[in-house]
Amino acid sequence: MSDYHQPGYGNYPGGPQQPYGAQPGWNPGVQPGGYGYPTGTGYPAGSGYGPQPPVSPSTGPALWAHVGAVLTVTMGSLLCCGLGAFLGWIAPLSVRGNERHKQDPYVRHHATQALNFGFTQAIVAFIGILLYVGSALVFEVAANDIQRAGSGVAVPLLTVIGIMVAYAISGIVCAIIGATKAKNGELWTYPRLIAWPMSKG
Repeated sequence: MSDYHQPGYGNYPGGPQQPYGAQPGWNPGVQPGGYGYPTGTGYPAGSGYGPQPPVSPSTGPALWAHVGAVLTVTMGSLLCCGLGAFLGWIAPLSVRGNERHKQDPYVRHHATQALNFGFTQAIVAFIGILLYVGSALVFEVAANDIQRAGSGVAVPLLTVIGIMVAYAISGIVCAIIGATKAKNGELWTYPRLIAWPMSKG
């Protein structure tokens, strides 16, 4: 009798023999690539390695992109007469431009979100200054002597200040949420009103 027909040859207990060199769990056609390795291994399809834990995202740099932006906007504004509101884009731009992070899509996503936050805050701060100065000038031109002698100018000015403060608080809350998401390894996008997507990741 031929060796091919001997008991056990090519037919091991529990099923037919796996192809030569196949890893345990090999199953043709499981993945679109045709290599058959189970999904979620942490390695590209067909790499030949068994299941491995996925690589953790770079949460540290992604976190500091948000933290750097919000600290610059808040602390810089308090210490430098509002100048920090125009500089919130510097920290995330430095994170995204770092050579170590240029090929990291996770860091680039969060850095881009924080960068757009910084840009938007600068634009809104500029608009706020224009509204504040414009309100004062319009009141000065349109008001009569009695109105100028009173406190009527405080109404438009306080209105502008109230709007800007509310917007600033909303931006700080969103930046804190972004930093928390970055720390937890999650992707997150700012609302467009807070961070207009001027820069793409």
